[in-house]
This record gives sequence, C-alpha cells and structure tokens, in this order.
Amino acid sequence: MNARIEDARPPGRPRASGAVTRALARCLLVVVGLAAVVVGFGWFLDTFRSVDAYRTAPVCGTPAAAPGTPCVRRETGKVTARNIDSGGDSNSYLLTVARETGPAHTFNVGQAFYDEAGIGTDVDLKVWNGRAVEVSWHGHRAAPRDIPFRTSLKLSLLIGAGSAVTVYGLAWPRGGGRAVPPLAAVPITLSSFIGGFVLFAAQWPLVITLGVPALGWLFLIAVSTALAIGF
Repeated sequence: MNARIEDARPPGRPRASGAVTRALARCLLVVVGLAAVVVGFGWFLDTFRSVDAYRTAPVCGTPAAAPGTPCVRRETGKVTARNIDSGGDSNSYLLTVARETGPAHTFNVGQAFYDEAGIGTDVDLKVWNGRAVEVSWHGHRAAPRDIPFRTSLKLSLLIGAGSAVTVYGLAWPRGGGRAVPPLAAVPITLSSFIGGFVLFAAQWPLVITLGVPALGWLFLIAVSTALAIGF
C-alpha cells in the first residue's frame, strides 16, 4: 500500500520545476548582464563629460570659484619649438609650449596660429587638474582632446562581458550556439573601444553621443541572440 502511495505523484512536476529554474536562471543572467552594460555606459558618459568639463568650470581666483570647487587656472607659456608633421593626407602644425608650473606641452594648432606664433612668443594657457587643456594667442585657439585610453579599455571590456552574459540569458543556447555569446563580445568590445575614441574626440551633442552607441549595441545584441538561438 505504501509503495502505491509513494508512486502516485502528480505527473510532470519535475519538468515544471526544471522549467521554472531555467527561467529564473535566464532572468538572472539577463539582469546581471544588463547591469554591467548600464554601468559601462554610465562610466562612458561620466568620462565623456569630464573631458571638456573645463569649458564650463569657473576661473580660479574669481568669485564663481568657491573653495574646494574645481577651477581653471590661467598661465602664460612660451613657444619653444615649432614643427610640421607631413605624415598622412595633410600637414599637422605643432607648437611646443613651456609652462610656468609644469612640463612643456605640444599642441596641434591651425596653420594660421603656427605661422604667426614664432619661437619665443608668449601665449596664454588654460590649466585644468594640472593639465594644459587650451592654448590661445591673438584670437587663435587650440584645445587638444584628452582621450582616456585606459578608461576606454576598461569600460569596453565591461560592456563586452555584460553583453555576452545578456546574450546567453536571452538565447539560452545549446550545442554550437554556446560559442556565440563569447564570440559576440569581441566585436562589441572592439566597437565600444574604437567608438569611444571617436566620440571622446568629436564631443558631439549628448543625444548623438549616447544614442548612436545604444542603437548599435541593441543591433549587435539582437543579431547575436538570433544566431545563438539558430545554432
């Protein structure tokens, strides 16, 4: 009698339990992957804003620069070297400027700036967090972009890893499809890294800077998920 009672279990319960477990696991992977991607995009946005933060920062020593607030310091520099780099399709005009309180810095300037500022010319500098971020003289101006290489690499790796986890959770691949998520992370990481360099240098409006990478990421995720399911 006891044996008959033990065997009389509702059919299909183990399968239902397994399906719930898989669904929860997939949801967890998607949440973890998306969280990593969101952190990566947020990190990119913070870095993007910091690149040109000096443009809206107050000048040190003015009433607008409250104590403890980051500010732009003005210095006078002196042109110590001039050089024309003829590599590539066009010439690059370089002026090396010695600073009052830091190492000399070489600026890529326009041709008119280069032609008029000879060696020994005193120029005006803007210094932000110890870095010369802008040189100007008689209406000429040059501001080299500070492209954070290490930060770009780290956030790209984070976005790539998060994307792989997201694709695995969405597709839950089997067989050959299991190779798709890690393989998909490669182009996503590379495009994030290269795209970050372009966007840091271009400083386009925020809607373009954030919208284009987001749309590109969604496209790659959709393609990768479809491939992982199809295998």
